[in-house]
Parts: sequence; C-alpha cells; structure tokens
Amino acid sequence: MSTTLHDAYAAARERFLTSAMRRIPEASMASQARALGLWRHNRLHARFEPQALLAVDLAVFRPVGGHSRAIDREARAMRPAEGSEAARVLAGLLRAEFTLFRILACAPEGGRAEAEDMLRGQRFTLRDKRLGQDGTQGVGLAGHLMPIDGEMMTCGVVAPLTDAVIDTLLGRFAPVEETPRILPPLTPLSPEDAAALRAASAAPDFPARVYAAVLDHQVMGPRPD
Repeated sequence: MSTTLHDAYAAARERFLTSAMRRIPEASMASQARALGLWRHNRLHARFEPQALLAVDLAVFRPVGGHSRAIDREARAMRPAEGSEAARVLAGLLRAEFTLFRILACAPEGGRAEAEDMLRGQRFTLRDKRLGQDGTQGVGLAGHLMPIDGEMMTCGVVAPLTDAVIDTLLGRFAPVEETPRILPPLTPLSPEDAAALRAASAAPDFPARVYAAVLDHQVMGPRPD
C-alpha cells in the first residue's frame, strides 16, 4: 500500500466513521455510556473527548444492550461504487474486529508498525502514521482494526493499555495510579494469561469491559466528577 493510497483510505475511513456517528440513536448512546460509567443527567458526560469516543466506538462497532451497529446502518445508507477505494474501506470497516495489541517495531518513514495481536497470537503490519512513530515500541493498545490490502488500520479511537488494566481484566487486584505522562511499555503476556484473555474476549461485552477498565485506571485521564 503506497503512502498516497493509505492517505486516501484514511480519508474515506474518517468520512464513513463521522457519518456513522450521526446515525447512533440516543438510546444506543445512553446504553454505551452507562456501560462505561459516562452517563450523567441524561447525557454522555466525559472529562476529555477521547473518553467520550470510547462510548461512540462501542455504538459504531460493538454496542451493548441489544442495539444494532451504527456501521451497519451506514453501510445500508451509503453504497460506494463497486471496486472503488471507498467500497474497499467500507468493507474493511464492516469486518473490523476488536483486539488488544502491542507495538513491536516502527518504521516512521513509511507510517508503519509491526504489531502483535495479543488475543490471537499473530503478528501484523499496522498502517498508522501516529503509532508508527519512534517511541511507541512496546506500548499496548485496545481498539478495532480493519483489514485492507493485506495490512491493518485502526478504526477511530484506540485505548492505551497498562499492566494494571490487564491485571484487572484477568481478575487480579491492581491499584489505581495517576495518569501516566508517557505510556509505559506493556509487559508481554504469559501463555496462561494470553489464553485467559482470549477466553474472556468471547463475551459480547468484552470491549466495554476493556474500555471501562481503562477509564477506571485513569489511563486516559481521571474520570469526570
């Protein structure tokens, strides 16, 4: 995938995601925000925009509460020309899967990163200019990834992971610490922990549980008052 083609894909992805966000019913948004503890006074209440985007991400790709996906509503409303760049991006968004992943190596000049899917035990190439920068090696992230042209792209928000978040997901006690100024590298999972997380990921509400743990541990800043 050339840089020019990647930029075209990224622009189409943002257009589809922005449009899909507008198709989220209030009832669905309320359900996602409640699952994350971000619903106050009948509205989504977050301290920082990235926190709010976690609820949006659920509503678009993995809603709780029996609601339909906003990306499916977007696909029914928008029908890009078959074989076009937009059609390939929309197909990728429809196939996007939630996972936990760790950056292994970066290639800043190409906007690429080699990463490990922590749930599936597979390596893949991630096309992302921000995550491909030096300094991201070893960091862990959670979010939806879409396949396109043999590589993966992020789909909007990604949540940073820490060892404390992983411990919480595994049912172990982990104290809440201050929001890190620089995200520390994630400790590689043991085979036993990887298997336990893989089993937990089969639950429909797993993405919501991951995002809630990220918020509880203040990795994206303190929760709103």
